[in-house]
Amino acid sequence: GAAGCARGRPRRRAVCCVAAVPSVVEQPTEASLDALRVAEQRSNVRVRGRVIKTGMDEVDAGLPSDYEPGVIEKYWNARPLQVQRRIAEVGMTVAPFAAKLWLYRQTKQTESRKKEIAADLRDILTALGPTFIKLGQGLSVRPDLIGPELMRELQTLCDSVPCFENKKAFEIIEDELGAPVHDLFSEISAEPVAAASIGQVYKAKIRATGTPIALKVQRPDMVRRVSLDLYILRKMMALATQVQDRFTANRTDFVSLFTVWAAGTWKELDYKNEGKNAVRFAQMMSNLEGIVVPDVYFEYTGRKVIAMEWIDGVKLANASPSQIEKLVSLGVEAFLQQLLTLGFIQADPHGGNLLATPDGKLCILDYGLMCTVNRGQMDAMVSSIIHLANRDYERVVDDFIELDFLPHTVDKSAVIPVLGAVLDQALEGGGAKNVNFQSLSSELSQITFDFPFKVPPYFALIIRALGILEGIALKSDPNFRLVMQAYPYVAKKLLRERSPALSEALRQILYRDGTFSFARLQTLMESSQGFLGEGDAFVDFDTPPNQLSSREALEFLFSDNGNVLREIISDEVANGIDVISRYAIPLSLGGITRVLPSPVLQLVPGAVGTLPKEDEQYLRNLRDLLRFLLSTQMNEVQRGGIVGSANNIRTVARDIIALSRQFNVIFPRLHQMNKFVLGRLAERAVARTFDGIRAQQALRQ
Repeated sequence: GAAGCARGRPRRRAVCCVAAVPSVVEQPTEASLDALRVAEQRSNVRVRGRVIKTGMDEVDAGLPSDYEPGVIEKYWNARPLQVQRRIAEVGMTVAPFAAKLWLYRQTKQTESRKKEIAADLRDILTALGPTFIKLGQGLSVRPDLIGPELMRELQTLCDSVPCFENKKAFEIIEDELGAPVHDLFSEISAEPVAAASIGQVYKAKIRATGTPIALKVQRPDMVRRVSLDLYILRKMMALATQVQDRFTANRTDFVSLFTVWAAGTWKELDYKNEGKNAVRFAQMMSNLEGIVVPDVYFEYTGRKVIAMEWIDGVKLANASPSQIEKLVSLGVEAFLQQLLTLGFIQADPHGGNLLATPDGKLCILDYGLMCTVNRGQMDAMVSSIIHLANRDYERVVDDFIELDFLPHTVDKSAVIPVLGAVLDQALEGGGAKNVNFQSLSSELSQITFDFPFKVPPYFALIIRALGILEGIALKSDPNFRLVMQAYPYVAKKLLRERSPALSEALRQILYRDGTFSFARLQTLMESSQGFLGEGDAFVDFDTPPNQLSSREALEFLFSDNGNVLREIISDEVANGIDVISRYAIPLSLGGITRVLPSPVLQLVPGAVGTLPKEDEQYLRNLRDLLRFLLSTQMNEVQRGGIVGSANNIRTVARDIIALSRQFNVIFPRLHQMNKFVLGRLAERAVARTFDGIRAQQALRQ
């Protein structure tokens, strides 16, 4: 849709409360009752003596309100002459391009002319109208369907088209809203202020209130035109799937992908639905300061007309470098919140839909195209980022299977080395600060033709949105990297939220080779606060940036957001205390241990001169944890020799005892962990008691 404009003023709630709507990418109902469809099409809303249309016009009668391929096919099967005319029109437009492409292949010029071919295809899609423009935009994020050269060219596809005449636009407004234009609006711009493939926007002022609005009007006969193109394209997708399955290893289901894309495109024709999406989006993003969502005026909104709050601003891409830097960071946070927490995403954040307001806020426009992801997909995306950071490519492949990029039957042993080589090359040389999301997507697109790799429909929209945000940011800051902006949010989510997938990902970070790593805990905490190291690794978990003070760590650990961490740390504290309590036995026994029988001596931990490596690691973890938590609370005299690196087990034990004398510094907050630590110690004591009983029984035998 066309980008609206805006006018800054105090925020208000939407004038109408609307329930959350279903996902725009839900599969259409195949068995819809004709009677229900007709009733829905004719349903209108009466407002102050006016009748606002919310269903189909008489000219569109017979076509569904929601995308239903069977109903559309039945409608156009009954109109073969119109179908043939459109097919001929498309054929005549495409034929010269097809002839040129054939000539280039015959003369072996295809490779050298890739850029020209891609540009010609972009122009053809523009000439064929709104549906094909939307199709080109959809293909621009599908590396598994097209090559990287064509993908880059289609990403520049502009859906701007000439405006249609005001007279026709005003007729549509009057027909949809049930009253003459000038009875409803005291002012309306002489010409549209913006235009796009589906509609055009006027600036108007509501007569009853004097409120300035952006009034978007749909182009004439869009429902029939788009439905006809969708009917033809669906048949083409079925043919393409047959050709692919016969001649290639790729197993992309073109018809299913097309169905999801077509459902979203069809929903964009329903401005009433767009208004509902905007209200739902505003409610979900209300906790994020600095994001502006225009109000919707449902008294002036129908299926083909929508009235939204006018917001003054400039396109984000045209803002000052300092504004872009600030607002892109905000935009990335907003998008990650949508993607990884809310699961309801504005999937069309192109340059015209992102405005920088005069008061320094980011206004997001256009809610016709939305995307939903479920909780499992959100958790799998977080896990994949963690596995990528760990360069654990075996688990990255598992994540790709979970996210439906690869089938469960794929030969993982063949995919892992190839994927690992591509990712290693993309990630090396400067760490996360040198990872470019768009170049990484391009690199990955190269392997989609060698394996049964596909991009799920929901993720195609995500890729496009992320690429657009990074592209805008790179204009003002060539060193901007989306990965650097995104990782702190991921780390924060990992530390704060509970789910089996996230808990497993957290443990994979904190327990290296099965052993708890305090260095990794510190790195993760610092990453969540925006501190990333400068090493060559994507994220070097084993080398903390050391930019987070212990006071800040304590604030986080004992805050409401530190629940998950407190439980993990409580486990490690309990492990350390448990070892100390057992290790104190041989120290107190002194020379007695020398006269104990060997079988009995084996039951006394540490009495034989050494502790198990696992117990030694528990003690070191406890010491390192205490050092970190107390480091800014103690002066050098108090620390004495504690800050040294000696790992002799007796030295470690003495360090812990000395550090424990400073517990009063953090004692007021330790009570929050007491129940966890005591619970773990009780579990170990009970287990050890039964182990001792079993050992004594074994000795008697």
